[in-house]
Amino acid sequence: MAAGIEAVRHGGLADYGHPAFAVEHLLAVGQEGGAPEYSFGSVAGIDVMSDGTIAVLDGLAAEVRTFAPDGSFLRRIGRRGEGPGEISGEGTLALVAVAPRDILLPDVMTWALNVFSLDGEVVHTARFDIQQLYIPEWRTTDDRRPVVRVSTPGAEVVAHYSLSGPEGGLTDTLAVAARAPDLEASDGRQPLWQDHLVWSFDEPDLVVSGWMFTPQFTVHRGGEVVRTVSWDHEAARLTTAEQEAVLGIVASGMGMAAASMPDEFRAQLRVPEHLPAMADIEVARDLVFVQRVRPVTAMDLRVIYTFKAAGFGDRIWDVFSLDGDYLGELDLGARADVFDIRGDTIVGVREDDAGLQKVFLARLPRRLP
Repeated sequence: MAAGIEAVRHGGLADYGHPAFAVEHLLAVGQEGGAPEYSFGSVAGIDVMSDGTIAVLDGLAAEVRTFAPDGSFLRRIGRRGEGPGEISGEGTLALVAVAPRDILLPDVMTWALNVFSLDGEVVHTARFDIQQLYIPEWRTTDDRRPVVRVSTPGAEVVAHYSLSGPEGGLTDTLAVAARAPDLEASDGRQPLWQDHLVWSFDEPDLVVSGWMFTPQFTVHRGGEVVRTVSWDHEAARLTTAEQEAVLGIVASGMGMAAASMPDEFRAQLRVPEHLPAMADIEVARDLVFVQRVRPVTAMDLRVIYTFKAAGFGDRIWDVFSLDGDYLGELDLGARADVFDIRGDTIVGVREDDAGLQKVFLARLPRRLP
């Protein structure tokens, strides 16, 4: 460990016996068989504006829908296409608030950074060269300057991104995470699960990051590593049936059953042997939240997604202080993908067994330290 970097080490977290904290659910948007504006195909981004308006990016529908603070529908923004003011949908990576009434939609299919007002008008367009600067994740900050994760050959970099000018660009670096060893087999087979960096940002310059297959997170301040926190974790080995279930997920994306997958194609794939150690990380209120991984039987095509970690998360999150103390478990009440925890508010999407997606807002429990 480098000089000046504190290392905190825990045993197995299950041995601590700390309390479980339940969140307070505030709002859910989404219904089956109702008006189409309340039915989501694939939620790719959510943000809550300063006036309480909830903006939701549906990647499948290639549009943004806005909702009032009480969950009532307001309007649609954007349309599918590759021209000015249009979004691709499948390549639209995020929805990020960049002003009190403006949202940014970065799109890797069109190489465009489109900023829309909540009235549906395009107020700014910039370009970025994905071949030179691959940015798979975007986050909102309190001062509405986006924070991005940039993939480079040797590391993942978290930095502020300026939207000034026709192209914009990276400004100050907030964290650098050396790339973990590749999960790809030495024989060149394609790994079905990537070891993604999961990360979160909090004002003014705090980043917490971790690699999914390593039970450890790193605390960065102002671009410098100040602390690592790790714990004992015996990676759950996938059974043969679970490995077949992962192949079934891949096959379903090809419109077939796993048993129908051609042998020559199956031979090119490296099926995972273990579950990841974590699904996601969030930091808020000087606390670090580490999401546990759901069972393979509850996973879907999102876990094969190559841009970022998605679809792995279970309902339970382990809670740590920034100093590395283990504080207990946070229970969301259902499996969910969390897009952000800002202050006391959790913003995310839940999906039931029938595939119905619901955008939700919840509040961290007041009993948390």
